[in-house]
Amino acid sequence: MITLIWSQFYPYIMRFYDLDEVAPIALSVSISASGMLVFQIVAGFIADRLGPKLPMALAGICFLAGMSVISWMFSYESWEVARVYWYAGSFIAGIGAGFYVGTFPVVIGRWFPDSPGRAFGITIFGQNISPLITSPLAAYLITNTGLPNTFVSLGLMIFALMYAIGVVFWRTPPHDWLPEGFRPPVEATTANLSLSQAVKDVRFWILFTVMFSTALGWFLILMNIATIIVEGLAEKAGMDYEYVAGSFVPLFMSVTAIGNGVGALAWGVINDRIGGPLRTLPLVYAIGGIAIILFYLVYTNPLLVLLVGVLLYFALGGEPAVHFAAVPTFFGRKFVGRITTVLNTSVMTSAIIGPYLGAFIRDTTGSYFYSLLIAAILHIFSVGVVLLGRKYARGDENV
Repeated sequence: MITLIWSQFYPYIMRFYDLDEVAPIALSVSISASGMLVFQIVAGFIADRLGPKLPMALAGICFLAGMSVISWMFSYESWEVARVYWYAGSFIAGIGAGFYVGTFPVVIGRWFPDSPGRAFGITIFGQNISPLITSPLAAYLITNTGLPNTFVSLGLMIFALMYAIGVVFWRTPPHDWLPEGFRPPVEATTANLSLSQAVKDVRFWILFTVMFSTALGWFLILMNIATIIVEGLAEKAGMDYEYVAGSFVPLFMSVTAIGNGVGALAWGVINDRIGGPLRTLPLVYAIGGIAIILFYLVYTNPLLVLLVGVLLYFALGGEPAVHFAAVPTFFGRKFVGRITTVLNTSVMTSAIIGPYLGAFIRDTTGSYFYSLLIAAILHIFSVGVVLLGRKYARGDENV
């Protein structure tokens, strides 16, 4: 997914328009997330009723349109003019991402009731390892074709994938379909709660709270990661700026993509084996919080940045996998699309706040230290929320 490497474009755009501040560039993610916030809900309702083909078709069209609009910005030398295209294109691309994010949980949740953690883990694994390809590809395209053609090329690539896979092949079974030989355990939720019923369940609000908190922490970091690395290695350690931005950042994103993908798969399997999301999430959050602190302590050392970065992204990969698996586990599969997307408004709200806030803190204080500190605190807070919430979650069963 291109969103995972979005911050890779920041140094190039800052150089192109001679900008000193990151926040005006990072604001694009917040604007994009506002489009995702609304349209992932629309996609969830459509996918529940009609299946995945229509929202996936809209996802491809909108993402390509957004990336094309962004490419037009480089026709203007003035940032005051160009940023209109940067923000507008980001919003339209965010609509496309929203249609995708609201659709795939319905497909996975319906097809894999017997192992939701593993299924979502494999799905998120595929997304998370995408920077292995997209990050060096983006760096190559920027160097050899320029920024405008890079955005159009990446937009066309995503458009083709959405149609070739999502529109052509994806479909959903009936909500009560079960794999041959599978019988849900007695303690599992089989009631297929509606959205109005789900919001009365304490587990809904546990998930909403921790999804908001941890996503805010991650967006403080993830959508600023390229400029965080530039700060540590180029500004503080004195390494060559062009090398760090053009070579080391793509290397970091490729290497950490492995940790991110393995984390999604591993935590999905762990979730299924140790008894559910509310037993798994404290481990994921604790490792994430510790890794964030370690990352700041070593971010002037390129080797340690890579090693700790893998640990950091390993934890990051587990969070969405377990969060998505929690919905069919807790509330059944009939309304999985609408419940997931309403819960996901917490993440989208964090995506609106986090990227800009992280960059604003850096521009105000001259360092990403406080951004990373807040992210770590939010993860430790989420550990406490889950541990406390388990006491009220239906006798601690199916959690």
